[in-house]
Amino acid sequence: MSPELLKFLNFVEGKPFENPKELMDEIRDAYAAVVSQYMQRSPLRRSVWLSELTGGDIWLKLESLNPNGSFKVRGALYAISNIIKKHKGNKKVKVCAASAGNHAQGVAFAAKHLGCEAHIFLPKNAPLVKRDATEKLGAKIYLHGENLEQAFEAAVTFAKKENAYLIHPYNNYDIIIGQASCAYEALIQLAEFSKKPYGELDYFVCSVGGGGLAAGAALVLKAESKGNVIGVEQEYYDSALKSFQNKSQTAINKPPHKTIADGIAVSLIGNLNYNYMTRYVENLSLVTDDSIVKAILGLFEQERLVAEGAGAAAVADILKRPDYYEGKTVVACVSGGNIDPQLMSRVITRGLNVTGRVLRVTVCVSDRPGGLKSLLECVAALEGNVLDLIHDRTYSEVSVGDVDVELSLETRNSEHQYSLLEKLEEAGFKPRMRH
Repeated sequence: MSPELLKFLNFVEGKPFENPKELMDEIRDAYAAVVSQYMQRSPLRRSVWLSELTGGDIWLKLESLNPNGSFKVRGALYAISNIIKKHKGNKKVKVCAASAGNHAQGVAFAAKHLGCEAHIFLPKNAPLVKRDATEKLGAKIYLHGENLEQAFEAAVTFAKKENAYLIHPYNNYDIIIGQASCAYEALIQLAEFSKKPYGELDYFVCSVGGGGLAAGAALVLKAESKGNVIGVEQEYYDSALKSFQNKSQTAINKPPHKTIADGIAVSLIGNLNYNYMTRYVENLSLVTDDSIVKAILGLFEQERLVAEGAGAAAVADILKRPDYYEGKTVVACVSGGNIDPQLMSRVITRGLNVTGRVLRVTVCVSDRPGGLKSLLECVAALEGNVLDLIHDRTYSEVSVGDVDVELSLETRNSEHQYSLLEKLEEAGFKPRMRH
């Protein structure tokens, strides 16, 4: 990592730490004068599904339905509006950002509506759908490098050369204040919809990558509510948790790992975010990709919502430990919904597998007339639905006179699968699980 990039990643833009109550006037003003002027409220709705699962009162804050499909537009609006204000309303300023996802679209949207130039640096392998969406907002796109770090380096160089403002995706005071409007808006809506007093909230649960959303939400809850923020990281990208444990900003100590939650795959939490979060975030939780897949599938089936991996992390934590939220009033932030349709298709398939709805099993069948019939009758008697069947006589390793049959079955749940496997074993079919 170059010294310029390291400095950018660790540089605190804006004010030092202040008391949350002293910041609330600015957060309210940011929301009223800027954020709410360019976007509608994102919906807050009660989840019957999660409320029944936990025995709590669970509400979903649907940032996935914002312009550009994420919370990132909030911080971008406030940061760019302050840059323009600094130049006494002169909109001929240039802003730039490096991102392969939601931050890029947030900056492009904010720049378009506030009337200034946006220059976005993407790695060459950035998804075409996100590149096109950013470009359609009027931003100038630069493809540079094979990864986000190299795109960041190019953005740093551009900012110095062109006297442009490089907007950090999370480690920026104005970004944090803008993101704080999400939790502030949720408190207002909760008071309206639930008839509970303003600020009556136990937990605001959100994903954590660099920490911008969690830091902003923590400021609001400490100033306006008795509640706390719970941050959720993907298990391989646990910089925030490590930083909490070590009592200092700490990068992950694992090699880069592919994850469905690419939006929170951040190696080092922002130091400004760290300063706020260590004071005001109650705890941090880690979730696996399989937990996130379950959450995406659950949101799709139960709530009719589309969420990306990072956007479903908060719900993944509720599914992971429902007892923790028993009897609590909770807002879970669905922070983004920008998921590629092909990836969504794979997620649904994987989700059906991890939730016990699809079973792949290889069985041994007698290679005589009626052998396959007896197998299918056994499966039908146990209400398994055959999705696919491969009758392997050529490459099977079983004894001559027998044949391997690979079945893909639709099942109700894991208990149904165990029952099927048990009965197939009792019937002499020697089932072997396939993954």
